[in-house]
Amino acid sequence: MNKMFQASTLNALMLGNYDKTVSVAEMLKRGDTGIGTYEGLDGEAIFFNGRAYKGTADGTVVEMNLNDNVAFGNVTKFDESVKTNIVRDIKSLADFKEALAPYINHNLNQFYVIKSEGVFKTMHVRACYKQEEKPYKTLAEVASCQREYKYENIPGYVIAIYCPNYVEGINLPGWHFHFLSKDLTKGGHILGLSSAEIFFKLNEQRNYEIILPNNIEFTKLNLCEDLKAKTEAVEGASQHK
Repeated sequence: MNKMFQASTLNALMLGNYDKTVSVAEMLKRGDTGIGTYEGLDGEAIFFNGRAYKGTADGTVVEMNLNDNVAFGNVTKFDESVKTNIVRDIKSLADFKEALAPYINHNLNQFYVIKSEGVFKTMHVRACYKQEEKPYKTLAEVASCQREYKYENIPGYVIAIYCPNYVEGINLPGWHFHFLSKDLTKGGHILGLSSAEIFFKLNEQRNYEIILPNNIEFTKLNLCEDLKAKTEAVEGASQHK
């Protein structure tokens, strides 16, 4: 059975806990496909075909080393044997989520991962700069300095994870999308997209494992704080229903 592996919690990240949870090597032992962010909130992580990429705030993509570190993220060993589906005439991220709904509505209490590919008429992504000094600012504060990039007619991949509503605070309820261009030079957290057609494979995930950070800052966090409004502001209104 496929397993969704998670490093840290979303609320820990929201509160500024950007230190190492696991290494890239450890992450890739657990899965070959996923999303997240690196130590210091250093860009947007895209785990694709067993490699770890970083969409940076300067608009480029770099491949990470095995000894680099992950602050927060999710990976799974993606089952490529499932059938390929197609959705068409996608005018926005909301459209894409609506098109995906029939594939997951039979059970919204489990996790899903998609690997998708297409030529995107528009692609709007963002990434944050690495935070260098402690105490780290909260993610809501850092997000005010994020960089955004818009591309047109760009071929690439979308890796996305769906989490059930009951994991709010542990992860982001609903869909969370990251982009990687086909030439591996552009990528980030998706704020918007459009495409004539998107091909995708979907894996259902009923086995979920989480490893928590092992640092002194984590022990002092109030992880029960209601950060829903701040999370929605950080993620972007287009990410939510």
